[in-house]
Amino acid sequence: MAKQDLEDFVKRRPPMFWWILANVLAITFAIGSWVVCLNLFRDPTHPKSYQLMLKVGRLAPLEHFKATSAPRPKKTAGPLALEAQFQKFQSDDLKALNRELLESYLTNYKKTTFLTYVQGDFKIIESRALTAEDFLPQGVIVKAQALVTSKKTSDPIPYPVFIQCLYPSENASPDHFPAGNTLKIVQRSSQKTPNCAAVIHVQPVEYDGDDALNLTLIPLCAVDYITPRGETIKISPPKGALVGAPLPAY
Repeated sequence: MAKQDLEDFVKRRPPMFWWILANVLAITFAIGSWVVCLNLFRDPTHPKSYQLMLKVGRLAPLEHFKATSAPRPKKTAGPLALEAQFQKFQSDDLKALNRELLESYLTNYKKTTFLTYVQGDFKIIESRALTAEDFLPQGVIVKAQALVTSKKTSDPIPYPVFIQCLYPSENASPDHFPAGNTLKIVQRSSQKTPNCAAVIHVQPVEYDGDDALNLTLIPLCAVDYITPRGETIKISPPKGALVGAPLPAY
């Protein structure tokens, strides 16, 4: 098209054409902005969305629950029940479950659809200090394996359920959780300071050639916690988490 023809084409457009075009562009921009904002403020499991929601007050900091006000779980389970509950999740179902578990934690359990507290005895394998690159920035992470009692013997034996428990704390250190000691996670209502150790991530693993589970836990209550060595640490949830940090952390 020649330049003169193009100018004639533009001049022939009536004013209504430009008015409609301007409105279409404005509506398209508004819809696009609305969709982007909706996505940003809808999914706290996305790192950028989580930080933005915290910054503008659309999401509350992680709550310091008391033992008497901790969220009511759908289930409190030991190693055998945990295996039965989570072993069936695979592929896309597992991804959806982990997204739901993480979102529930980050939103202070406004929804408790899959909230599960863990109980039982676990043999400590190793522990290390949490860093700024971990899901929680301060405290200790403890890796341990479940112990169960067989009908054939009263001595506890290892079971293919592993946990990684993140203890958010300002005064905890790996020395409080020596390898080989037994980590007791108890949820009895008679306990003065229940752990309220909630599952926030589920990962299938292999153990001795068989299927096993690796569960990431976080105690929800801000309490004085007695460690396996009989010492006291203060569990104190941080204001926020590093969403996007790898889970499990080991």
